[in-house]
Amino acid sequence: MSQQTDTKGLTKYKILIFDLDDTLIDNRENVRAAFKRMLKANEGAYSDSEYERWYAIDKKFWHDWQDGLIELPQKFRHESGTKSDEYLDWVRAQRVLLYFKHSISLQRAIALNHVFMNALTEEVNAIEGAHDVLKYLSEKYTILIATNGPKVATKHKLERIDCLQFATEVLSADMFGYMKPKVEFFEAIEEKYQDFNRTDYLIVGDTLKSDVGFGMNAEIDSCWFNRNHETHDENYDPTFVISTLSELTSIL
Repeated sequence: MSQQTDTKGLTKYKILIFDLDDTLIDNRENVRAAFKRMLKANEGAYSDSEYERWYAIDKKFWHDWQDGLIELPQKFRHESGTKSDEYLDWVRAQRVLLYFKHSISLQRAIALNHVFMNALTEEVNAIEGAHDVLKYLSEKYTILIATNGPKVATKHKLERIDCLQFATEVLSADMFGYMKPKVEFFEAIEEKYQDFNRTDYLIVGDTLKSDVGFGMNAEIDSCWFNRNHETHDENYDPTFVISTLSELTSIL
């Protein structure tokens, strides 16, 4: 693992790929506000312990989804590439069903998930330095936002923190039908930016598996944003490690 943070003037990269949640926005507080809205829509009472249960369920579900551990209904198994709205509604509703211990119907879970997803775009807090760092970098590099979340919600979140203007494009799993860290996500990006080589890319994200793993699968450099000073898993090998976004201005 290389932890280079003193390479001012490094210009080998041309495209910077940024993750969104917990890289540019404080996803935990964003999710808390949306969870409160979802509970209210179902006449439920908020508590910190219930929020922690939801957060754990949500996080584990998406990890399981990335690992192919969620079994799809037969009617969805033929879908590849870009997924239908019905498919996406079914997938996202599964977290809601898990939280309510399958005590509500699938249609009710879909409706509550819509409340949750809409709320995610309304109360958004930026990670410290996000605006200034993106502004600085956008003058030197092409900035792409690559997220496993929905494209529309991602754009709204970036608008809320006044950062959408710095992104050349927002690229999402629901556009391509593949989630980070799958190499197919990067291959879809590569198809859109055919004039660039893999050595031109750097991905910046907070998650070893989804972001650094994505870089490793795609054979591009990566920067692990280790804001919470987590223990490094030696199975992942980021090119750079930072604990604040402002450190990027020293690297790049």
